[in-house]
Amino acid sequence: MMNTFLRVAAVALTVLTSTRTAFPQAKLALAEREIDLGRIYNGQIVKATIPLKNAGSSALKIIRISTSCGCTTVRQPEGEIPPGKTDMLEVEFNSSGFRGRATKHVFIETNDQENQYVSVTLSAEIVEELAPVGNSSLVWFSDVPVGSAAQQRYVLKNISGRRLTIKGIRSPSKDIRASYDKKVVAPQDTLSLMFTVQPAKPGYVMETVYVETDSKNQSLVPVRVSLVGVSRP
Repeated sequence: MMNTFLRVAAVALTVLTSTRTAFPQAKLALAEREIDLGRIYNGQIVKATIPLKNAGSSALKIIRISTSCGCTTVRQPEGEIPPGKTDMLEVEFNSSGFRGRATKHVFIETNDQENQYVSVTLSAEIVEELAPVGNSSLVWFSDVPVGSAAQQRYVLKNISGRRLTIKGIRSPSKDIRASYDKKVVAPQDTLSLMFTVQPAKPGYVMETVYVETDSKNQSLVPVRVSLVGVSRP
């Protein structure tokens, strides 16, 4: 009786497996799960492409694509990829504010029943020519009354091995201004920046200010500035 039961179970399993094999299925095939973006300078925006191939027998539906960080953005591919076809997922990584080894992830959700959720890892070695003294890329102002000004000094060191010429400072916000103490920075010398913030209204502000240099490698050196504008009592 036990042998009969086992034979019946084996036949049922064979039928089920055959049915699943014959049933049309979508299948996501990735050429690689890890992409090395190489050595890049702080502030650079680099791009990569991830081929999404449908190796199945029915349409591959792209349900959702997300990233592990706001610094990484993607161009959504087509909603469906026909069997045997490939679409390119375009990815951009903004390295501003990062240093050393950085690792980010792209998460892909499809209708591939055997592998619905997959991730691709992006990594890069981020270097710089003007490095912050104290190893912090953020200038933080706490509560600043609206209409009042607050100042803070920030120091960068030239570790490029050659002389750098400062061409100016680019600020995207009227609430944030900056000046610098010298135009030419010798190797291993420091550049002193004075940041002045004056919020026009209450609220949190986070902006990236760029120090412009004559370097071909890192012409824009990013410095993040944060402040909280508060109403006067």
